Amino acid sequence: VRHKMLDALGDLSLAGAPILGHYDGHKAGHAMTNALLRRLFDTPRAWRMRPCDAATAARLPGAGVGIDAVTAVA
Repeated sequence: VRHKMLDALGDLSLAGAPILGHYDGHKAGHAMTNALLRRLFDTPRAWRMRPCDAATAARLPGAGVGIDAVTAVA
């Protein structure tokens, strides 16, 4: 289960911007997540880019993590 969740997070991070939404995958894998993103971006009415205020940005995963912190953990 953990491996599948990490796969989904990694695949969704390739969208190019944070996704603020709900993801529910059942027996999902790389191919299904890729198909989901392709279908999502092929349907312009299904998504929109929005400016992110400072309060929202502070709540996003990885907020406040700089490259110096990443190398210290790795």
